[in-house]
Amino acid sequence: MVYRYEHGNMSAFNSMPSNQQLIFYYYPRACSLAVHIVLEESGLVYERRMVDLPTKQNNATEYLAINPKGTVPALVVDGQTLTETQAILTFLGDIIGDGKFLPPTGDFRRYRAHEWMNFLSSSVHTYIRSIFRSAAYAGESQVANDAVNAQGVNNLAGAVARVEGLLTDQVWSLGADFSVVDAYLFVMYLWTTDARISSVPERPNWEAVAKKVWQRPAVQRVISIERKHRNIIVPWE
Repeated sequence: MVYRYEHGNMSAFNSMPSNQQLIFYYYPRACSLAVHIVLEESGLVYERRMVDLPTKQNNATEYLAINPKGTVPALVVDGQTLTETQAILTFLGDIIGDGKFLPPTGDFRRYRAHEWMNFLSSSVHTYIRSIFRSAAYAGESQVANDAVNAQGVNNLAGAVARVEGLLTDQVWSLGADFSVVDAYLFVMYLWTTDARISSVPERPNWEAVAKKVWQRPAVQRVISIERKHRNIIVPWE
């Protein structure tokens, strides 16, 4: 198997040991996009390798040797594989240091960050997945698939209301500064604009944050890179 890869930004923060190697495995517009954004924002040296999910490269022996879960994202750090978006975003926030993208231990905003990321991964992501891939929950029954899809739309509407409430009067999700949470919110927002979702409530607060994320040069670079392999529609272009 051959993975497509490119080198990331070559400037590094002093908090990152110069001999530490980062290899990032992703698929365009998947939840790995949040990690891709933070890596590019950070200035850390990293290598990116695309895992082609439609052709099931994630289930190939070579990739399973790296990540037995067969999922993306995965970040290999000096030969050790770290998986799950929240875990990787936390790791990156810590090695970047100085609270730049993730508040330090003891700062209550750090726990808010984990509250946000848990909600996005366990609720928002799950609801959207039940719409995009209802068969993963309902099997082959069309009646069951339709029911799962409809319930997913209802569940997502409730989650959107929750996000809107949390972002009321907020510049960014954690306050005045961009964080790893905002990168994650951006990805989930893009997913909510997908035509496969029959209806989504208006979400002006969420849209305002997502739009600010899009305006960041590093984010536009990442989208440009990922678009080489998959169409990504950004509403504000």
